[in-house]
Amino acid sequence: MRTMTSKRRQISLAIMAASVALYSGQQAVAQSSDAGELSSTPRIQAPVIEEVLTIGRLQSASDSIIDERIEQPYAADVLGFDQISRAGDSDIASALARVTGLTVVDDQYVYVRSLGERYSSTQLNGAAVPSPELTRNVLPLDLLPSTIVKTLKVQKAYSPDLPASFGGGNVNIRTKGIPDDVVFDISLGTGWNSTSSDDGIFYSGGDVDNAIPDAIGNALAQYQGDPSSNGILEVLHTSGGAASAELRQQAQQLNRDLMLTLDRDVEITPKSLDPDMSGKLSLGNSWYVADDWRIGALANLSYDKEWRNKNQEKKGIGSPESVNSEVTRTSEEIRQLAALSAGVSFQEMHTIEASGFYITNTEDMASISEGFDSNNTLSDGTQVLDYQTRFEERRLEILQVTGDHTFEFDLFDAMDEINVDWYYSDSKAETAVPNEANVQASNTLNPETGEVITSRLLSTTSMATFSFLQLEDNVDSYGWDVELPLNFGDNLVTLSGGYDYHDKARAYYGYTANIDAAGVSGDVMTGTPGEVLSDDNLSSLDNSFEFTMGTGLGKESYIAGQMTDAAYGSIDINFDYTWRINAGVRYEDFRQAVLPVDLLDYTGESIRDLNDQLAKEDQTYAIKDDGWYPSVALTFMNQGFMNADDFQVRASVSQTVVRPDLREVSDVEYIDPEMGIRVQGNPLLKFSEIDHLDLRTEWFYGDGDNFTVSLFYKDITDPIEQTRAPGSDDDILLQYYNAISGEIYGLEFEGKKGLGAGFFVSGNLTLSDSEIVSPDGEGFTNTTRRMTGQSEYVMNAQLGFDSEDGYHTASLLYNVFGDRVYYAARANGHDDAFEQPYHSLDLVYTFYPTETLSMKLKLSNLLGQDREFDQVNSGGENVTILKQEQGTGVGLDFKYSF
Repeated sequence: MRTMTSKRRQISLAIMAASVALYSGQQAVAQSSDAGELSSTPRIQAPVIEEVLTIGRLQSASDSIIDERIEQPYAADVLGFDQISRAGDSDIASALARVTGLTVVDDQYVYVRSLGERYSSTQLNGAAVPSPELTRNVLPLDLLPSTIVKTLKVQKAYSPDLPASFGGGNVNIRTKGIPDDVVFDISLGTGWNSTSSDDGIFYSGGDVDNAIPDAIGNALAQYQGDPSSNGILEVLHTSGGAASAELRQQAQQLNRDLMLTLDRDVEITPKSLDPDMSGKLSLGNSWYVADDWRIGALANLSYDKEWRNKNQEKKGIGSPESVNSEVTRTSEEIRQLAALSAGVSFQEMHTIEASGFYITNTEDMASISEGFDSNNTLSDGTQVLDYQTRFEERRLEILQVTGDHTFEFDLFDAMDEINVDWYYSDSKAETAVPNEANVQASNTLNPETGEVITSRLLSTTSMATFSFLQLEDNVDSYGWDVELPLNFGDNLVTLSGGYDYHDKARAYYGYTANIDAAGVSGDVMTGTPGEVLSDDNLSSLDNSFEFTMGTGLGKESYIAGQMTDAAYGSIDINFDYTWRINAGVRYEDFRQAVLPVDLLDYTGESIRDLNDQLAKEDQTYAIKDDGWYPSVALTFMNQGFMNADDFQVRASVSQTVVRPDLREVSDVEYIDPEMGIRVQGNPLLKFSEIDHLDLRTEWFYGDGDNFTVSLFYKDITDPIEQTRAPGSDDDILLQYYNAISGEIYGLEFEGKKGLGAGFFVSGNLTLSDSEIVSPDGEGFTNTTRRMTGQSEYVMNAQLGFDSEDGYHTASLLYNVFGDRVYYAARANGHDDAFEQPYHSLDLVYTFYPTETLSMKLKLSNLLGQDREFDQVNSGGENVTILKQEQGTGVGLDFKYSF
């Protein structure tokens, strides 16, 4: 997308400078993201475990990560690459759906222990990275292919080396670094989904250079943000008295010329959908350049393309029989990744690695919505008809450098080494929507047969809107971690400490251009968008079209920044490998500024209003917060209890905070592209403080079998929730608000058991409940209810098979989550909206004809269930307000590994 004009840049810089000057008297805008995890927790010299060799591919894979789970002082789950590959998961989002207590929303976003996305944080190699999502603050994990993963660590109990913004858990994606040997893997795949069995729809747009035209950008500066005919005339008419007819016509012609620069090639036509395509390549090696020095490099390339029909059915909660619509949607999505890692190691005690990631994701979408509302009914022979086309490109660039050092010395018997880790991360996320077109129309029907007689575009002020959005997030972070182990016989004491710095700068710019057809009537409005919005129709001054800018709903843009300085210290004491206590505290100094921008205001009035607000004591545009966040964990260890090779009981208590994301506190309205629902931020949101209690008991056996039981409880002050704003049945607007209090508690089971003859079962079950107390007097149907996004149960189960000859593996995978609150209802007496339980059944089979070749077949969503959102209206009727088809998928991959 083209950059903003110099005028807009001056406005943005002026707003930023004014706000910061008024708030802190400093020059820089407060910037940053949450602090990231520096390194793994102190390693304990665990008792020697007898080596057990297994033939099964998954069992040996799980053995390799059990030691890491045992060594963690706080409750955590670890998933290795071999386990991910075994389950047939092509991306990280799919893999995390197998972890205890985790659910994946929209195939992209992870919910930990049924807590929404704001309560979950994601790191890449211990560093926070920005999200290229316009509507969410979390990284969409389907962007990252599983081929780059070494391990996935999900920590559910807080420790002070993690960011204090911690709710349900932290996901740390640890990527592959210097390989131990030659790596050459290449795979090609194809696939098909049942939703693609029918023809889809598409439009001929989708050009990323198709941003807001230069002519419109120049006109905004020339006509002071108002390129309407009247705005142009006001600039052209410099003499006194009434403007001449000739001058008025000139203004109209200039306005019409601007309208013609819009890309109106949004004609939607049927298209046969192609099969999915994918390809992945991994190439790397390491070399000893001297007795003590080793260098290595690893490259990963990934490409994935898929077509999907994502059709929806919608119903109004108040009158579902008369207010409803069917949405035909087709999307083409392409994901690409290029990653390169290189490093050097000295005596395996000093390692420095540099990694770069370049990720792109484009989505081309077209949709047609047909339905009825209170003003358009079948009996009247009229039907609502809306067209939408959207192209979105997301890019994520990440550069990371890490170091891991062990220094040995001989001062006295108890202290003989010190470990130092450090990291630097520079990342940028960009999202561009160069042209999203929405066209309003209607059908004239035969009331008896429902057959369409004619279609015409509506004569409204926003008959056709063209949106241009641009998001850019820049995140810089660095930090270090030091640990000093002290050995006193059978007792081990480890002192740890570290520092993190993160700064984050965001620019979110949005424009909306409108074709106003309020004064247009007759046959010129009859036809499809491509026919009505033709050059001939729009250029004729006989037709009363008008070009305008803005939505009339308020500011469409904002700029923002965050800055966080954090330091922590902890002590870990292991008494005779029986009792272990870990205690620590983290201090964070957090600053944030979120400033709305009116790109169409060239008078300076919005800046003056903002300055007035910043001068108030209770202003929320710029805030500062600091605090101490402690945690304590106690572990009891025993070998042989209930015949387990290792038995552990962990208990921990901690305090953290959850801060709203920048988009949630910006007074800007945006569209959730997945659900097609409007969402609005709230600048008055407060931070949520959380008290955590966790208890986990684990049994590990030598043959890879294991069993885990966990209890958790969280008490939340001022939890951030989502509610539907009062409005019409067919116009959903979701808003954020602070409830008074909330709590969530639950019980988790996890285990794996070999059945013999190569078969095994594994799975996990989470049972939980929650309670949110909302303010009285604000129209909530239920002032006490469950938390948004919380499911009373989540289950993952797997029946696996590893043939003894190593030629075959198979897994039958089942996942289900219970119903969860979608949004809290207000006014009209309707109940809260719930997303209904979703049952997913997948089958994965892999054939290994040789040690280097493999073929994988995956059947996904064999039950063919769709996503459904239900709500009980004031009359007691249960209404499916939204239904989206998912389809059953088939995937086939061929892989060669050297």
